[in-house]
Amino acid sequence: MASKTMLRVAAITGFGLALASCQDEMQSTLGPGKATRALKPEVLALMQEKGMRKEDPILVRAFKQEKQLEIWKRDKTGRYALLKSYPLCTTGGGPGPKIKEGDKQSPEGFYTVTPGRMNPNSQYHLSYDVGYPNAFDRAWGRTGAAIMVHGGCTASAGCFIGTNEQIEEIYGLAREAFAGGQKSFQVQAYPFRMTAENLAKNRRSPNMAFWKNIKQGYDHFEVTKLEPKVDVCEKRYVFDAQPKDPNSTTFNPSGACPTFEVPSDITTRVAAKQVEDDKAFKVAAAELDDADRKETERLVAEKLEKSKPPQKPAGTAVATWFGGGAEETAVAVAATPIAVPVPRASPLTVTTRMALVDEAASTEASFADRFLSFGAFSGNAAPAAQPAPVAEAASPAKPVAVPVPASRPEPQAATLSTASMPAAAPASPAPAAEAPLWKRLNPFGG
Repeated sequence: MASKTMLRVAAITGFGLALASCQDEMQSTLGPGKATRALKPEVLALMQEKGMRKEDPILVRAFKQEKQLEIWKRDKTGRYALLKSYPLCTTGGGPGPKIKEGDKQSPEGFYTVTPGRMNPNSQYHLSYDVGYPNAFDRAWGRTGAAIMVHGGCTASAGCFIGTNEQIEEIYGLAREAFAGGQKSFQVQAYPFRMTAENLAKNRRSPNMAFWKNIKQGYDHFEVTKLEPKVDVCEKRYVFDAQPKDPNSTTFNPSGACPTFEVPSDITTRVAAKQVEDDKAFKVAAAELDDADRKETERLVAEKLEKSKPPQKPAGTAVATWFGGGAEETAVAVAATPIAVPVPRASPLTVTTRMALVDEAASTEASFADRFLSFGAFSGNAAPAAQPAPVAEAASPAKPVAVPVPASRPEPQAATLSTASMPAAAPASPAPAAEAPLWKRLNPFGG
């Protein structure tokens, strides 16, 4: 009788979900079949290995970004332990809570599943409704309905979707927990695993304040492995809150929170975890900021490089006209050292000049002698010049070899010697045949 009543409730609930996000309509034929199929032997063996019974309570955690659904089950210690993790086919949207109907986002937060939310005749094999919107969502005015965990491995409009085999096993674990006396099980839906690194990656999200709020519940479960008591007041979640005033035990989702306290052992352990998480968050955020800065600098440098005008190849205009490449042009304009010989005086010129100087000196001496002699004959006789002493023969000068350019034959080195020079003679009239130097050099004669 009870089973028939449950099926009728499920049918009524299913029809009410026709316009829901996942459109999980009831099938026309109602029957036990897959909804009552026994758990597989390997699942029972795993529970036994971990000190669990099939009728022990369960707790579900879902991670949207990782696309994973975990089933935690209470063991013989009275705490929850991870039984199994299921890789989902897909979840709705990205990190961030569901806000309104049709946004195709899977919700984030803490939800409750009761037996009446189980749908054994889902068009997606099997399903259960997570309970969106809850008191928190309603306080924020969020809309939508019928967010399901179901099979079919189809595209998601906000639901958590697995394979038919997965959802059948999950459905069976919930069924056995209800049969064992659990009134409802908690679903904790997170955008991602609430680690410091994941929070640092999403540190600029407008949802950060909300995520820090639900992380408190995440931390309560992590340190206690007990299902946290969840309440909502002042439009935020509070966990394991115990009102101090016995007459004020109601939490108003939109109103002020009553005065409450959290058991000290939980507060101490959660606070210690959060200190460590905060340190890890700062380190991860600093590393990400540094990586972002370097990437920004790289992009700016790349943009500046692209904005520069194209460089013309180095070289002369002539090389450019004839299509000379950069390498050829560089060779063409390279400076080539040229050894320029320094002009050298010709040895013949030196010899001629020296001979002319000697001859001019000798001629001047002869002219002076003749002039004095002419004065004696004209009646203006000057005292007779004393005979000049015979010049001593000077030692012959060493020959001077003048270098000659290699391009012409080397002439004989001129040898200058004082022995070849005319010695000074006594003052006497010059021979009649000897003409002055200026006459000999005069090209016109006379």
